[in-house]
Amino acid sequence: AFLSYEFTEGENVSVSYSRRVRRPRGRMLNPISNYSSSINFFQGNPDLDPAFTNAFDIGYMKRIGQVTLNTSLYYNKTTDATQFVRRVDGVNEEGIPITISGPINLATEHRYGLEVNLNFSPIRWWKINANANLYQQSTRGDFSYVDYQGNNVNQNFDNDMFTFNGRINSRVTLPSKIDWQTNFMYNAPTTTAQGKVLGNASVNMALSKDVLKDKATLSLNVQDLFNSRKHMIETTLPQARSYSEMQWRERTINLSFT
Repeated sequence: AFLSYEFTEGENVSVSYSRRVRRPRGRMLNPISNYSSSINFFQGNPDLDPAFTNAFDIGYMKRIGQVTLNTSLYYNKTTDATQFVRRVDGVNEEGIPITISGPINLATEHRYGLEVNLNFSPIRWWKINANANLYQQSTRGDFSYVDYQGNNVNQNFDNDMFTFNGRINSRVTLPSKIDWQTNFMYNAPTTTAQGKVLGNASVNMALSKDVLKDKATLSLNVQDLFNSRKHMIETTLPQARSYSEMQWRERTINLSFT
C-alpha cells in the first residue's frame, strides 16, 4: 500500500506499508555438512521456516536545481528472523575445538532506520549518486541444543546494535568522450550475540569509450579493485574464540568489445 502527496513538481512526501517474505535458499536447508576447514563446518537446517516482515516507511523527496534528495524513515518487524549461529561439536586430534555454523529461526527482529539518497551534478561532466543507510536493530530469541558431550545448552541471543552502510557512485566524462565510473561501498562493523562482523570497504572501477563512429563500445572493468571485499567474522563462544574470513570472488578484470 502506497500513498503520496505532491507539494510541487519537485517536492513530495509518501507513506507506505508492505508485507514481505524471505524464503531460505537451498544451501541453508541442506543438512549435509559443507567442509570449509578441518575445524570449521557449515550445516543447513531443513526445518528452517520463511521469515515474514511488516515494513512501514515515510519518505520525503526534494529537487533543487541539479540536486535531488530522497530520505526515508522506516520500521521493520520480522518474525522467524534467520540468524547464523556457531556451536562447538567436538575437538580434533590436537585438542582444537571443531565448530559448526548454521541458520536457525530466532524469534523476532526489530529494525528502525534512516535511508538517504542524493543525486547531484557539481559540474556538467561529473555526476554523483550517494546512498547511506543508518539503522538500529534489536533481536530477541533463545537457542537450545545438545552438545557433543550430551549436555543441554541454552543460549540467549538478545542483541542490540547500531550500524550503517553507504555507497558512492561517481561518473566522469573525460576528454575524447571516455566514460569513467567509480563505485565505492562501505559496510560498518556490526555486533552479534556471538561476536562481531568487521567493517569492510571495496571499490569497483570502469572505463568505456564508443568507437567506430559510435557503432561499437570498448570497456575495461575492474571488480573489487583493491581485493578487499571480504566477509570477516570474530566469534566468541564459551569454549572457543575464532576468526573467519570469506571472499566470494577475488579481484576480477574484464576487457570487452561490443
